[in-house]
Amino acid sequence: MRTYPIPFNEEARLRAVFDIPGLTAQNEALFDTICEAARTLLDCPIAHISVVEEDSQWYKSVVGMHLDPMPKDTGFCAHTIMSDAPMIVPDLSKDARFERHPMVAKGGPEARYYAGVPLILSSGHRFGSLCALDLKPHEYPSEKQIALLTDLGRIVVAALERSQPEAPEVQQVKTAQSTFLTLVGHELRTPLTVLFGSLKLLEATASAGTNPTLIHSARRSVDHLTKLIETILSYSNASTGELRLNEQNCDLAAILSAVAGLQFPTTDAAAKTVTLRDTVMLDTLHVDAEQIELAVTALVLNAVMHGGTDITLETFQDMDGNIEISVRDNGSFDDHVELAELYKPFVVGGSLDHRATKGGLGLGLPLTRKLVEMHGGDFEVHAEADHSRAVIRLPAWRGKTAMIQAAKMAPATVPDARQKLI
Repeated sequence: MRTYPIPFNEEARLRAVFDIPGLTAQNEALFDTICEAARTLLDCPIAHISVVEEDSQWYKSVVGMHLDPMPKDTGFCAHTIMSDAPMIVPDLSKDARFERHPMVAKGGPEARYYAGVPLILSSGHRFGSLCALDLKPHEYPSEKQIALLTDLGRIVVAALERSQPEAPEVQQVKTAQSTFLTLVGHELRTPLTVLFGSLKLLEATASAGTNPTLIHSARRSVDHLTKLIETILSYSNASTGELRLNEQNCDLAAILSAVAGLQFPTTDAAAKTVTLRDTVMLDTLHVDAEQIELAVTALVLNAVMHGGTDITLETFQDMDGNIEISVRDNGSFDDHVELAELYKPFVVGGSLDHRATKGGLGLGLPLTRKLVEMHGGDFEVHAEADHSRAVIRLPAWRGKTAMIQAAKMAPATVPDARQKLI
Protein backbone atom coordinates (compact mmCIF):
# COMPACT_ATOMS: atom_id res chain seq x y z
CA MET A 1 0.00 0.00 0.00
CA ARG A 2 0.91 3.63 -0.36
CA THR A 3 2.30 4.85 2.97
CA TYR A 4 1.24 8.50 2.87
CA PRO A 5 -2.03 10.50 2.71
CA ILE A 6 -2.94 12.83 -0.15
CA PRO A 7 -4.54 16.26 0.47
CA PHE A 8 -8.08 16.78 -0.78
CA ASN A 9 -6.91 19.80 -2.83
CA GLU A 10 -3.81 18.06 -4.22
CA GLU A 11 -4.17 19.31 -7.81
CA ALA A 12 -4.58 22.95 -6.72
CA ARG A 13 -1.73 22.51 -4.23
CA LEU A 14 0.61 21.26 -6.95
CA ARG A 15 -0.25 24.17 -9.22
CA ALA A 16 0.63 26.52 -6.37
CA VAL A 17 3.98 24.74 -5.87
CA PHE A 18 4.92 25.04 -9.53
CA ASP A 19 4.13 28.76 -9.57
CA ILE A 20 6.61 29.77 -6.84
CA PRO A 21 9.39 31.57 -8.74
CA GLY A 22 11.92 31.27 -5.91
CA LEU A 23 11.48 27.51 -5.61
CA THR A 24 14.35 26.08 -7.63
CA ALA A 25 16.90 23.38 -6.98
CA GLN A 26 19.68 26.00 -6.71
CA ASN A 27 20.54 26.53 -3.07
CA GLU A 28 20.99 29.80 -1.27
CA ALA A 29 22.90 30.55 1.93
CA LEU A 30 19.76 31.94 3.60
CA PHE A 31 17.99 28.58 3.55
CA ASP A 32 21.04 26.75 4.89
CA THR A 33 21.15 29.29 7.73
CA ILE A 34 17.48 28.66 8.54
CA CYS A 35 18.09 24.89 8.63
CA GLU A 36 21.09 25.38 10.90
CA ALA A 37 18.92 27.42 13.25
CA ALA A 38 16.24 24.72 13.23
CA ARG A 39 18.59 21.88 14.14
CA THR A 40 20.27 23.98 16.83
CA LEU A 41 16.88 24.95 18.26
CA LEU A 42 15.81 21.30 18.60
CA ASP A 43 19.27 19.81 19.28
CA CYS A 44 19.15 17.59 16.21
CA PRO A 45 21.94 16.56 13.82
CA ILE A 46 19.79 16.98 10.67
CA ALA A 47 17.40 19.63 9.36
CA HIS A 48 15.95 20.27 5.93
CA ILE A 49 13.47 22.24 3.86
CA SER A 50 11.44 19.81 1.78
CA VAL A 51 9.26 20.37 -1.26
CA VAL A 52 6.49 17.77 -1.66
CA GLU A 53 5.44 17.19 -5.26
CA GLU A 54 3.09 14.64 -6.82
CA ASP A 55 5.11 11.45 -6.35
CA SER A 56 8.34 12.66 -4.75
CA GLN A 57 9.92 15.17 -2.43
CA TRP A 58 13.13 17.10 -2.90
CA TYR A 59 15.09 19.50 -0.72
CA LYS A 60 15.65 23.21 -1.05
CA SER A 61 18.24 22.89 1.71
CA VAL A 62 19.68 20.10 3.88
CA VAL A 63 22.19 20.37 6.71
CA GLY A 64 23.75 17.49 8.61
CA MET A 65 23.70 14.93 5.78
CA HIS A 66 23.26 14.59 2.02
CA LEU A 67 19.76 13.86 0.74
CA ASP A 68 18.79 13.24 -2.86
CA PRO A 69 15.21 13.60 -4.12
CA MET A 70 13.19 10.60 -2.95
CA PRO A 71 9.77 9.01 -3.43
CA LYS A 72 7.09 10.35 -1.11
CA ASP A 73 6.73 7.01 0.65
CA THR A 74 10.32 7.24 1.93
CA GLY A 75 9.82 10.66 3.55
CA PHE A 76 7.70 11.98 6.41
CA CYS A 77 6.72 15.38 5.05
CA ALA A 78 3.69 14.12 3.07
CA HIS A 79 2.09 13.68 6.50
CA THR A 80 3.19 17.14 7.68
CA ILE A 81 1.42 18.96 4.84
CA MET A 82 -1.96 17.47 5.77
CA SER A 83 -2.68 20.28 8.24
CA ASP A 84 -1.49 23.70 9.36
CA ALA A 85 -0.28 22.30 12.69
CA PRO A 86 3.28 21.18 13.44
CA MET A 87 3.90 17.42 13.31
CA ILE A 88 5.98 16.28 16.28
CA VAL A 89 6.88 12.60 16.70
CA PRO A 90 9.15 12.00 19.73
CA ASP A 91 9.83 8.36 18.72
CA LEU A 92 8.96 7.33 15.16
CA SER A 93 9.38 3.63 16.00
CA LYS A 94 6.52 3.87 18.50
CA ASP A 95 4.12 5.66 16.16
CA ALA A 96 1.81 3.28 14.29
CA ARG A 97 2.05 5.42 11.14
CA PHE A 98 5.81 5.04 10.88
CA GLU A 99 6.95 1.89 12.69
CA ARG A 100 7.29 0.03 9.35
CA HIS A 101 8.55 3.07 7.46
CA PRO A 102 11.76 2.38 5.46
CA MET A 103 13.52 5.28 7.17
CA VAL A 104 12.54 3.94 10.61
CA ALA A 105 12.62 0.13 10.41
CA LYS A 106 15.78 -1.91 10.91
CA GLY A 107 18.05 -1.95 7.89
CA GLY A 108 17.48 1.73 7.11
CA PRO A 109 18.75 4.91 8.77
CA GLU A 110 16.50 4.06 11.78
CA ALA A 111 15.28 7.62 12.26
CA ARG A 112 13.59 8.20 15.60
CA TYR A 113 12.75 11.87 16.13
CA TYR A 114 10.88 14.18 13.77
CA ALA A 115 9.73 17.75 14.36
CA GLY A 116 8.37 19.62 11.36
CA VAL A 117 6.16 22.56 10.48
CA PRO A 118 4.26 22.86 7.19
CA LEU A 119 5.36 25.65 4.86
CA ILE A 120 2.20 27.59 4.03
CA LEU A 121 2.02 29.99 1.08
CA SER A 122 0.09 33.25 1.30
CA SER A 123 -2.58 31.52 -0.82
CA GLY A 124 -3.06 28.99 2.00
CA HIS A 125 -1.55 26.02 0.13
CA ARG A 126 1.10 23.90 1.88
CA PHE A 127 4.04 22.96 -0.33
CA GLY A 128 6.54 21.31 2.02
CA SER A 129 8.04 21.48 5.47
CA LEU A 130 10.88 22.73 7.61
CA CYS A 131 11.88 19.91 9.91
CA ALA A 132 14.57 18.56 12.20
CA LEU A 133 15.41 14.87 12.61
CA ASP A 134 17.49 12.69 14.88
CA LEU A 135 18.44 9.01 15.08
CA LYS A 136 17.47 8.92 18.74
CA PRO A 137 14.16 9.74 20.48
CA HIS A 138 13.59 13.15 22.06
CA GLU A 139 11.26 14.57 24.62
CA TYR A 140 8.39 16.62 23.24
CA PRO A 141 9.66 20.16 22.45
CA SER A 142 8.49 23.13 24.48
CA GLU A 143 5.81 25.52 23.26
CA LYS A 144 8.53 28.14 22.79
CA GLN A 145 10.61 25.81 20.60
CA ILE A 146 7.58 24.96 18.44
CA ALA A 147 6.69 28.65 18.11
CA LEU A 148 10.25 29.50 17.02
CA LEU A 149 10.30 26.63 14.51
CA THR A 150 6.99 27.91 13.10
CA ASP A 151 8.48 31.40 12.76
CA LEU A 152 11.48 29.96 10.90
CA GLY A 153 9.04 28.27 8.53
CA ARG A 154 7.36 31.61 7.85
CA ILE A 155 10.76 33.10 7.01
CA VAL A 156 11.28 30.34 4.42
CA VAL A 157 7.96 31.16 2.77
CA ALA A 158 8.57 34.92 2.84
CA ALA A 159 11.95 34.46 1.14
CA LEU A 160 10.45 32.27 -1.60
CA GLU A 161 7.44 34.51 -2.24
CA ARG A 162 9.29 37.82 -2.36
CA SER A 163 8.80 38.03 -6.17
CA GLN A 164 5.53 36.13 -6.39
CA PRO A 165 3.28 37.52 -9.20
CA GLU A 166 -0.42 37.92 -8.40
CA ALA A 167 -2.05 36.68 -11.61
CA PRO A 168 -1.33 32.93 -11.19
CA GLU A 169 -2.57 33.10 -7.59
CA VAL A 170 -5.93 34.55 -8.66
CA GLN A 171 -6.35 31.76 -11.22
CA GLN A 172 -5.39 29.14 -8.62
CA VAL A 173 -8.05 30.41 -6.23
CA LYS A 174 -10.76 30.27 -8.91
CA THR A 175 -9.75 26.77 -9.96
CA ALA A 176 -9.51 25.51 -6.39
CA GLN A 177 -12.92 26.92 -5.53
CA SER A 178 -14.50 25.37 -8.63
CA THR A 179 -13.02 21.95 -7.87
CA PHE A 180 -13.99 22.14 -4.21
CA LEU A 181 -17.57 23.14 -4.96
CA THR A 182 -17.93 20.37 -7.56
CA LEU A 183 -16.82 17.60 -5.22
CA VAL A 184 -18.39 18.93 -2.03
CA GLY A 185 -21.60 19.60 -3.94
CA HIS A 186 -21.80 15.90 -4.68
CA GLU A 187 -21.04 15.17 -1.04
CA LEU A 188 -24.12 17.13 -0.04
CA ARG A 189 -26.28 15.54 -2.72
CA THR A 190 -25.58 11.97 -1.57
CA PRO A 191 -27.88 12.01 1.50
CA LEU A 192 -30.37 14.16 -0.40
CA THR A 193 -30.65 11.41 -3.02
CA VAL A 194 -31.57 8.87 -0.35
CA LEU A 195 -33.96 11.34 1.27
CA PHE A 196 -35.69 12.18 -2.01
CA GLY A 197 -36.04 8.50 -2.95
CA SER A 198 -37.45 7.60 0.46
CA LEU A 199 -40.03 10.38 0.29
CA LYS A 200 -40.93 9.35 -3.25
CA LEU A 201 -41.59 5.79 -2.13
CA LEU A 202 -43.57 7.00 0.88
CA GLU A 203 -45.71 9.09 -1.43
CA ALA A 204 -46.26 6.16 -3.81
CA THR A 205 -47.25 3.81 -0.98
CA ALA A 206 -49.15 6.27 1.21
CA SER A 207 -52.46 4.47 0.73
CA ALA A 208 -50.95 1.25 2.12
CA GLY A 209 -50.11 2.85 5.47
CA THR A 210 -46.92 3.98 7.21
CA ASN A 211 -43.58 2.45 6.21
CA PRO A 212 -41.26 2.71 9.28
CA THR A 213 -38.17 1.66 7.31
CA LEU A 214 -38.50 4.46 4.77
CA ILE A 215 -39.29 7.02 7.47
CA HIS A 216 -36.17 5.94 9.38
CA SER A 217 -34.07 6.15 6.20
CA ALA A 218 -35.37 9.63 5.41
CA ARG A 219 -34.79 10.88 8.96
CA ARG A 220 -31.31 9.43 9.05
CA SER A 221 -30.47 11.10 5.74
CA VAL A 222 -31.53 14.45 7.21
CA ASP A 223 -29.29 13.79 10.24
CA HIS A 224 -26.42 12.85 7.93
CA LEU A 225 -26.88 15.98 5.83
CA THR A 226 -26.89 18.17 8.94
CA LYS A 227 -23.64 16.61 10.15
CA LEU A 228 -22.06 16.99 6.71
CA ILE A 229 -22.85 20.71 6.58
CA GLU A 230 -21.37 21.17 10.07
CA THR A 231 -18.27 19.21 9.04
CA ILE A 232 -17.78 21.21 5.86
CA LEU A 233 -18.11 24.51 7.73
CA SER A 234 -15.65 23.37 10.41
CA TYR A 235 -13.08 21.43 8.38
CA SER A 236 -12.96 23.06 4.95
CA ASN A 237 -11.44 26.05 3.22
CA ALA A 238 -13.08 26.89 -0.11
CA SER A 239 -10.36 29.42 -1.00
CA THR A 240 -7.76 26.64 -1.22
CA GLY A 241 -10.18 23.86 -2.21
CA GLU A 242 -9.28 21.95 0.94
CA LEU A 243 -11.22 19.56 3.14
CA ARG A 244 -9.53 18.35 6.33
CA LEU A 245 -10.15 15.24 8.39
CA ASN A 246 -11.70 15.18 11.86
CA GLU A 247 -9.90 12.03 13.02
CA GLN A 248 -11.17 10.15 16.04
CA ASN A 249 -11.44 6.58 17.27
CA CYS A 250 -14.57 5.21 15.56
CA ASP A 251 -16.49 1.94 15.52
CA LEU A 252 -16.10 0.55 11.98
CA ALA A 253 -18.87 -2.02 12.45
CA ALA A 254 -21.28 0.72 13.50
CA ILE A 255 -20.40 2.83 10.45
CA LEU A 256 -20.97 -0.07 8.04
CA SER A 257 -24.13 -1.23 9.80
CA ALA A 258 -25.55 2.27 9.46
CA VAL A 259 -24.88 2.26 5.72
CA ALA A 260 -26.26 -1.24 5.21
CA GLY A 261 -29.34 -0.36 7.22
CA LEU A 262 -30.36 2.44 4.87
CA GLN A 263 -33.19 1.87 2.42
CA PHE A 264 -31.86 2.85 -1.02
CA PRO A 265 -34.75 3.67 -3.36
CA THR A 266 -34.10 3.74 -7.11
CA THR A 267 -35.57 5.94 -9.80
CA ASP A 268 -38.17 3.31 -10.68
CA ALA A 269 -39.52 3.42 -7.08
CA ALA A 270 -38.13 -0.03 -6.27
CA ALA A 271 -36.04 -0.38 -3.11
CA LYS A 272 -32.84 -2.41 -2.96
CA THR A 273 -31.28 -3.72 0.22
CA VAL A 274 -27.63 -4.24 1.05
CA THR A 275 -26.23 -7.38 2.67
CA LEU A 276 -23.44 -6.73 5.20
CA ARG A 277 -20.66 -9.26 5.74
CA ASP A 278 -18.32 -7.82 8.36
CA THR A 279 -15.31 -10.05 9.05
CA VAL A 280 -12.82 -7.48 10.41
CA MET A 281 -12.05 -8.21 14.07
CA LEU A 282 -11.35 -4.60 15.07
CA ASP A 283 -13.15 -2.59 17.72
CA THR A 284 -12.11 0.82 16.45
CA LEU A 285 -10.30 2.66 13.66
CA HIS A 286 -8.69 6.09 13.86
CA VAL A 287 -10.53 7.79 10.99
CA ASP A 288 -12.97 10.56 10.16
CA ALA A 289 -16.18 8.59 10.66
CA GLU A 290 -18.34 11.06 8.72
CA GLN A 291 -16.10 10.92 5.66
CA ILE A 292 -15.66 7.14 5.71
CA GLU A 293 -19.43 6.71 6.03
CA LEU A 294 -19.91 9.15 3.17
CA ALA A 295 -17.41 7.31 0.97
CA VAL A 296 -19.02 3.92 1.60
CA THR A 297 -22.53 5.35 1.18
CA ALA A 298 -21.53 6.86 -2.17
CA LEU A 299 -20.26 3.47 -3.38
CA VAL A 300 -23.38 1.66 -2.23
CA LEU A 301 -25.61 4.32 -3.76
CA ASN A 302 -23.74 4.04 -7.07
CA ALA A 303 -24.24 0.28 -7.02
CA VAL A 304 -27.95 0.72 -6.27
CA MET A 305 -28.48 3.29 -9.01
CA HIS A 306 -26.28 1.74 -11.70
CA GLY A 307 -25.51 -1.82 -10.62
CA GLY A 308 -27.06 -5.25 -10.39
CA THR A 309 -29.78 -6.62 -8.16
CA ASP A 310 -27.58 -8.20 -5.47
CA ILE A 311 -25.39 -5.80 -3.50
CA THR A 312 -23.00 -6.91 -0.76
CA LEU A 313 -20.97 -4.74 1.61
CA GLU A 314 -17.98 -6.80 2.81
CA THR A 315 -14.92 -6.22 4.98
CA PHE A 316 -11.61 -8.04 5.08
CA GLN A 317 -8.26 -7.71 6.83
CA ASP A 318 -5.03 -8.88 5.20
CA MET A 319 -1.97 -10.39 6.85
CA ASP A 320 -0.40 -6.93 7.28
CA GLY A 321 -3.47 -5.62 9.08
CA ASN A 322 -4.73 -3.43 6.22
CA ILE A 323 -8.53 -3.13 6.16
CA GLU A 324 -10.60 -3.59 3.00
CA ILE A 325 -14.17 -2.36 2.61
CA SER A 326 -15.73 -3.78 -0.55
CA VAL A 327 -19.02 -2.99 -2.31
CA ARG A 328 -19.87 -5.76 -4.74
CA ASP A 329 -22.84 -6.12 -7.08
CA ASN A 330 -23.77 -8.59 -9.82
CA GLY A 331 -23.80 -5.99 -12.58
CA SER A 332 -21.16 -5.36 -15.23
CA PHE A 333 -19.77 -2.29 -16.99
CA ASP A 334 -20.48 -1.47 -20.60
CA ASP A 335 -17.72 -1.04 -23.15
CA HIS A 336 -17.69 2.76 -22.93
CA VAL A 337 -16.41 2.89 -19.33
CA GLU A 338 -12.67 3.48 -18.92
CA LEU A 339 -11.70 2.30 -15.44
CA ALA A 340 -8.14 3.59 -15.82
CA GLU A 341 -9.56 7.11 -16.09
CA LEU A 342 -10.84 6.90 -12.51
CA TYR A 343 -7.33 7.35 -11.18
CA LYS A 344 -6.76 10.64 -12.98
CA PRO A 345 -7.79 13.93 -11.33
CA PHE A 346 -11.50 14.75 -11.53
CA VAL A 347 -12.42 12.18 -14.17
CA VAL A 348 -15.60 10.20 -13.78
CA GLY A 349 -14.76 6.93 -15.54
CA GLY A 350 -15.01 7.97 -19.16
CA SER A 351 -17.67 10.06 -20.82
CA LEU A 352 -20.51 11.31 -18.62
CA ASP A 353 -22.90 10.09 -21.32
CA HIS A 354 -22.05 6.53 -20.36
CA ARG A 355 -21.86 6.73 -16.56
CA ALA A 356 -25.25 5.02 -16.05
CA THR A 357 -23.83 1.59 -16.74
CA LYS A 358 -24.79 -1.86 -15.59
CA GLY A 359 -22.10 -1.65 -12.91
CA GLY A 360 -22.00 0.61 -9.88
CA LEU A 361 -20.06 3.48 -11.41
CA GLY A 362 -21.15 7.09 -11.02
CA LEU A 363 -20.16 10.56 -9.92
CA GLY A 364 -19.35 9.51 -6.35
CA LEU A 365 -16.18 7.65 -7.27
CA PRO A 366 -13.76 10.61 -7.70
CA LEU A 367 -14.96 11.99 -4.36
CA THR A 368 -14.61 8.59 -2.68
CA ARG A 369 -11.09 8.26 -4.06
CA LYS A 370 -10.11 11.63 -2.59
CA LEU A 371 -11.57 10.88 0.84
CA VAL A 372 -9.79 7.51 0.96
CA GLU A 373 -6.46 8.98 -0.16
CA MET A 374 -6.72 11.62 2.56
CA HIS A 375 -6.77 8.69 5.01
CA GLY A 376 -3.58 7.29 3.43
CA GLY A 377 -5.56 4.51 1.76
CA ASP A 378 -6.16 3.19 -1.75
CA PHE A 379 -9.30 3.01 -3.86
CA GLU A 380 -9.80 0.56 -6.71
CA VAL A 381 -12.60 -0.59 -9.00
CA HIS A 382 -12.58 -4.12 -10.42
CA ALA A 383 -14.86 -5.20 -13.29
CA GLU A 384 -15.47 -8.86 -14.06
CA ALA A 385 -17.82 -10.54 -16.50
CA ASP A 386 -20.47 -11.28 -13.88
CA HIS A 387 -19.88 -8.63 -11.20
CA SER A 388 -18.21 -5.34 -10.30
CA ARG A 389 -16.45 -4.45 -7.07
CA ALA A 390 -15.32 -1.13 -5.58
CA VAL A 391 -12.70 -1.48 -2.85
CA ILE A 392 -11.60 0.95 -0.14
CA ARG A 393 -8.31 -0.12 1.47
CA LEU A 394 -7.24 1.60 4.70
CA PRO A 395 -3.72 1.24 6.15
CA ALA A 396 -3.07 -0.99 9.16
CA TRP A 397 -1.87 1.92 11.28
CA ARG A 398 -5.44 3.25 11.36
CA GLY A 399 -6.35 0.30 13.55
CA LYS A 400 -3.17 0.28 15.61
CA THR A 401 -3.35 4.00 16.33
CA ALA A 402 -6.88 3.51 17.65
CA MET A 403 -5.67 0.71 19.94
CA ILE A 404 -2.79 2.83 21.28
CA GLN A 405 -5.02 5.82 21.95
CA ALA A 406 -7.70 3.65 23.59
CA ALA A 407 -5.06 2.12 25.86
CA LYS A 408 -3.83 5.59 26.89
CA MET A 409 -7.37 6.66 27.77
CA ALA A 410 -8.22 3.49 29.69
CA PRO A 411 -8.43 4.07 33.47
CA ALA A 412 -5.53 2.68 35.47
CA THR A 413 -6.22 -0.46 37.50
CA VAL A 414 -6.51 0.38 41.20
CA PRO A 415 -5.20 -2.40 43.49
CA ASP A 416 -7.68 -3.65 46.06
CA ALA A 417 -7.12 -3.49 49.83
CA ARG A 418 -5.55 -6.92 50.07
CA GLN A 419 -2.95 -6.03 47.39
CA LYS A 420 -2.11 -2.83 49.26
CA LEU A 421 -1.40 -4.83 52.39
CA ILE A 422 0.93 -7.31 50.68
